Formats: sequence, C-alpha cells, structure tokens
Amino acid sequence: MLAPGVLNDFKVIPPMVKSFPRVTKMEELAKVAGVSVSTVSRALAGNPLINAKTRARITDLAAKHNYQINENARNFRLQKTNVIAVVLMLDAKSEQHTSDMFFLEMLGAIADALSVQNYDLLLVNSPMTNVLDIHNSRIFRQSDGIIFIGQGNQHDHLNAFYELEKPMVVWGSNLPDRRYCTVGADNVVGGYLSTKHLLNLGRKDIVFMGDINMPEPKQRFEGYLKALKEKSIRFDKHLQIDVPFEMSHASEAINDLLQQNVSFDGAVCCSDLIALSAISALTESGLRIPEDVAVVGYDDIALASYSSPSLTTVRQNIVQGGRILVQKLMAQINGDTVTDSVLKTELIVRRSSGAW
Repeated sequence: MLAPGVLNDFKVIPPMVKSFPRVTKMEELAKVAGVSVSTVSRALAGNPLINAKTRARITDLAAKHNYQINENARNFRLQKTNVIAVVLMLDAKSEQHTSDMFFLEMLGAIADALSVQNYDLLLVNSPMTNVLDIHNSRIFRQSDGIIFIGQGNQHDHLNAFYELEKPMVVWGSNLPDRRYCTVGADNVVGGYLSTKHLLNLGRKDIVFMGDINMPEPKQRFEGYLKALKEKSIRFDKHLQIDVPFEMSHASEAINDLLQQNVSFDGAVCCSDLIALSAISALTESGLRIPEDVAVVGYDDIALASYSSPSLTTVRQNIVQGGRILVQKLMAQINGDTVTDSVLKTELIVRRSSGAW
C-alpha cells in the first residue's frame, strides 16, 4: 500500500489481446475453420443445416479475422433461377452445327443430369467471337451457371470470363495458364494410342486429319508425333491435313490427297465424323477399308459401332463427361471449390483399322 502523498508511478497495462491475420476470402476462412466453403457460407447465413456449435465457431472466427461478407456476391448467389446455360463454342466461320452427333450426345447427358438436380437447360448455339459478350446478355442474368462445350480459340476470353465470378465449367483441354475448371479426356494420350495402334499393325504412312489450330486436335497431334518418333518414323508434313470438325471438309481433303498422288495407308482422325467421311470418300475412290487404308476415329459416338466397317476409335466417355460437368457446376453454385477432371482415354478396336 502506498503512503499518503506518494505519487503512483505504476502504469496500468491492459491485457495482451491476440491479433489474428485478416482474411478477405471465404475460401481462406474455410481453411482456417477446417471446413468446406459451402459450410462457411451456410453458417454465416444462419442456415439450420449447420449445427449451432459449428455456426457459432465459424461466426467467432469470422469476427476475429475481420472477415466481411461480400453482400453483392452473396445476393448474386441467392438469386437462383434454376436454369443452367450450355454454350456450344461454335466458330463463326465453322459449318459445325448443333446436330453434330457429339454435341447431341453431350447435350443429352447434361440435360439428364440437370433434370435430376431440378434444373432446366438453356441452350446457346449462336456462333460468337468473344464469350465475354455473354456478360451483358440475358444468358448471364437468367442462369445460375454456364457450361461451355469446347474452348475454340477463346482460351484467354474464358480466363477473363472466370474473373466475373459466374459459376462455370468447360469441356476441353488442360491448357497453360488456365484459371477455369475443365472436364475432358487426355488428348495427347488419345492421339498417341490411335497412331501407335496403326503403327503396330504395320502402317507407316499415316495421315493426321484435324485442325491443329484448335486446342484438342493440337494435343492429339502431339500424341501422333510422339508415336511416330518412338518408331523412328520421320514426320511427313504432306500427311498433316487441317480439317475442321465437319464431314464435308474431310471428304474434300481425302480427294485432294488422292488427286495429288500422296501415298498413305492409314488415317488418324480427330473425330468419328471426320473418320466416317474419310471412309466414304476412300470407298468411293475404289480403296478398301481397312485393306488399303486403316482408319481410326475419335469420340466413340453411337454411330461408330454401327458403321460399315465398324469404326476403331478413341473413346471419350461422353455420358460420364456430361454428368461430371453438371456435378462440378453444382458444387460451384453451392460455394465449393472444384478441381479438373480427366476422363479415362481408351482405344476401342473394331474393323476399320484391320486388327480383326
């Protein structure tokens, strides 16, 4: 006890308060809490699906880390329409249409998967030069998320679209510097398997038919070159034919090769439709499939097993791909972080390659 008149030289020191680093993103808060992003979102919204103890813990962590809810983003997420837009990435110069069998099978799989989730499908099949144009359209406003079928030459535009924070997923290739989620098969492996198959059957002069300016055919071409290199076969530039995904162009390309007297005994095609068109043109020219020219397609559409001869092809499980696209998009709509999915790539051997 201090004596009267003696000044108190002691200072009152407040108790130490632990400081917490500020978090600005829901993903960061989820990591701190050790739960999913959707759990954080529901907890902060007072959703009764999250038990009271967990809600209280997450709310307390949000306060400690000075996390502020982005009300604009939150309101955007709550304005659900139960509609998903599916955009076919058709090139304005392309003759590819919605009636393309690959598109039809993919759309059917997506529609079935969306129906299970009580969502409707809004199809966008108008050719566009920039997907960012969707931002100011009713497609953006009237849908809860967007599935893009293909990338075309719009990889950079898709990256920019991702920054708009609209749930999105893309059927396509794993490209460098990609920020958006993709679902697709390993195109390099697919190109390699089909080419190696023909090489193992004794074919040496193998045409590659596909537009290598596009992401997926370009990667399939990489696999084609890899298989040739393994067999010490020099690449002949005359055997690489830029063919879009339309049947008419494949027929024209085959006829041009024949008129130029280019010798070839095999063909690796970037789609089943290209392969079937090539077979038709070769047969009309008097060549036998597979005796004179062995042909391999890509996709394994339903028609591939019923063609004459039945088509050897690289299978992309289109139905599974459609389901996974919907799963990835639903997860994003619910606030979860998603990763890419690479489907199994498998060679389906039938009569067109001459293996049996």
